Amino acid sequence: MLDLRVWAALCDVLREKLPSPPHDDLELQRADTRTVETTGYQLAEKVWSMESGKHYQLLRRSLIRLAGTRAVVHVIERNPELAIELLKEGFVALVGDIWSARTRLDLRTPRQWGALKGSTSLKVEIGHWTAQQVVTARCTWLDLDLLRALGSGLAARLWVALEAWGSWPQRTLDGHEECAIGLGEPARQSLGVGAYKRPRAARTALDRAGAQIIAADPGYELVRCEKRAGWCLVVRRLTGARARVAARQGAAWRAEGIAANEHRRQERRQVRELIRRQLSEHADAELAA
Repeated sequence: MLDLRVWAALCDVLREKLPSPPHDDLELQRADTRTVETTGYQLAEKVWSMESGKHYQLLRRSLIRLAGTRAVVHVIERNPELAIELLKEGFVALVGDIWSARTRLDLRTPRQWGALKGSTSLKVEIGHWTAQQVVTARCTWLDLDLLRALGSGLAARLWVALEAWGSWPQRTLDGHEECAIGLGEPARQSLGVGAYKRPRAARTALDRAGAQIIAADPGYELVRCEKRAGWCLVVRRLTGARARVAARQGAAWRAEGIAANEHRRQERRQVRELIRRQLSEHADAELAA
């Protein structure tokens, strides 16, 4: 899940850089068109809303894993006149070359890494297929604050899957949509419940994850795993991505960013110092009495 969050953050940086395809490279063939420039500080803010030496090390390891990851893409092209289908299978890279630059120091501990803060600059080439999906808006945008709030377990994976699955045939008059989504073996493996020895335990884990989603995301009312002809997820949520975005505004998990967190830490430090001083003066007064 950390790699997914880092990848989503990089795609967000690309969207900010390329709101539309450039006229001189409409197919995004050039690597420099798809390369984004950021800093460790900025990327950590998108992924964690905080920064430290440990976070920079986690970012570096995640970027290395992403550089070695290939996604399998299946494309079906239909010809209605001839009643035939052309099936294409591609293996595409999520990211390409990654370059990082930082001041050369003898960095040995996470504390020393954290002292650098935003001085680590990053250049990351986004994969060609990925960049095309982002720039042409053929993708699902995730709320990074909510994804962070759901943690790194099953609840986050399940929520990402529900946001990505776009077929919701049943819509109600009260602004909600309902659907029963079948869960075959590939879906269960992807969600991370395929290795359970007891199917009932796996369904219970999905129910717990659904309860976490409902507690965190006001856009969802029901997420439950049921056994019918096979496994299925029964889901009820607000109709439309915009309605769910509006419902999430002002949520308790909404992060204000690293700068705000540092400001609050400074305020808390000042309050602690004031209380410590008052207690010291009170103790001195009692001793004088």
